[in-house]
Amino acid sequence: MQTLSAATGIQQRLGQVARCAGGQPEQTPVSPCGFTADGFLSHRFLPLYEPAAELPEIKGLETGVFNSLSILEKQYDIKVMDVSDKPYPYNILLAYWNTEQQVCKGKGHTELFIISDDTDQVKLATKEYVSTGHTLYYVPVLPLYRFLKSGKDKRSAELLLSVCAYLYHMTGVPYYRDEDSYLFYHYEILEDWIENDFDQMDERDINFERSALHSAKYYGDIMQRKLFNKYHLDHFEERVQQFRTHNDFSEECLKLAKSALDIWASFPDGHLFKHIGNSFPEKEESNKEDDDEYDDEDESDSTILLSEIVHFIAENDGSLYDSLAEMVNSEFNEKCHTQEPVLVKIYDQQLDGNNDTLDFERRLFALIDNLCILLNDLP
Repeated sequence: MQTLSAATGIQQRLGQVARCAGGQPEQTPVSPCGFTADGFLSHRFLPLYEPAAELPEIKGLETGVFNSLSILEKQYDIKVMDVSDKPYPYNILLAYWNTEQQVCKGKGHTELFIISDDTDQVKLATKEYVSTGHTLYYVPVLPLYRFLKSGKDKRSAELLLSVCAYLYHMTGVPYYRDEDSYLFYHYEILEDWIENDFDQMDERDINFERSALHSAKYYGDIMQRKLFNKYHLDHFEERVQQFRTHNDFSEECLKLAKSALDIWASFPDGHLFKHIGNSFPEKEESNKEDDDEYDDEDESDSTILLSEIVHFIAENDGSLYDSLAEMVNSEFNEKCHTQEPVLVKIYDQQLDGNNDTLDFERRLFALIDNLCILLNDLP
C-alpha cells in the first residue's frame, strides 16, 4: 500500500480583504440616477489566498491534480470550474475550492484533500466517516427474554430475535457474555465491587445488586445460546413473509425486521468493523513536533473503540446499569478520540470500479437505534 501524506505547501487559508488605512474619506455624493445593485449582484467574487513562503514545484503537480480531478468529477457527477486562464498556484487553489464546495457542502462528515504518495505523485482524496454522535448503542437482551417467556406476542418476539441474531452473526456486534468483550470485563468489575466493597451498601441493596447481576449472567447465557442458534437467522425471511400485524407494536416490529433483511440483502458481506482503521497512513512528522511525547500507543489509549460503544448488554435501565454506565462514562471521559467507520478514496486510475460506500454503517446504526427503542418499550 502506498504511504500518503497530506500536502501542506499547497492549500493556504483564505485571506481577508485588506483595508485602506488612515485618513478621513470625503463623503461620496449622491448620484442623481439613484442606486442600483445590479452590477454588484451579477459579479462573482472568487476566494482570495495568501501565498506561502515556499510553494511546491509546478512540475508534475498541476498534471497530477487535474488528472485526479477528472476522475473525481466522474465519480461525483459534478461540474468542475474552468481555471485554465488562472496562474499557478491559484488555478489549483481555485479548482480545489470549487470542488470542495460541491463535494463537501452540506456533508459535515466528508473532507477533501490534496495528497502526495511516496513517489511524490499528487492526487485528490476524500475522507468520509460516520459519526456515532457520542451515543452508546447498547442492545438489551433481557427485556426480549422476558417478552419471549411471557408468550404475549410470540410472532413479534421471534422477529426481534431474528434481528438480534442477524446483528450477532452477520454484523459482529459484541455480546457481553463473551469473555473477550468490553462489557464482560466491566460486569466482572461490578461483581468484584459488590462482593468486596459491600461495606458501602446496606444488606438490602447488596442482595438486590447480587440478584440483578445473577440475572444478567444466567439469562444472558440463555439468550446467547438462542442467538447462537442459526435457526433464527435461517428462518428470518420466512418469519417476515408469514407475519401478520395486529397492532401498532407488531407493525413496528415488522418494519424493523424488513429493514434488517433489506440491509442484509443489500450488503451480504456488511460488517460493523469493515471500515475501521481505514485512513491515510500518513507521515505527519510535522504534527508530532508540537508534542514530542506523543506516539501511536498514546493515541490508542486515548481512543474510544467502536467495539466499546456498540454492544449487546443485559439491560439499559435499573441500578446495575446505572453503575455500569457510570463506570463506562468515567472511562470514556479520560479519552479524547472516538473510533468511527472511515472511508478514504484516492482518485487515481486504481479507483476504477471501486463503488465502496459507508451506506451500510449508516443504515446499521439507525437499525440498532430503532431496535433499542422497541426493546425498551416492550408490552
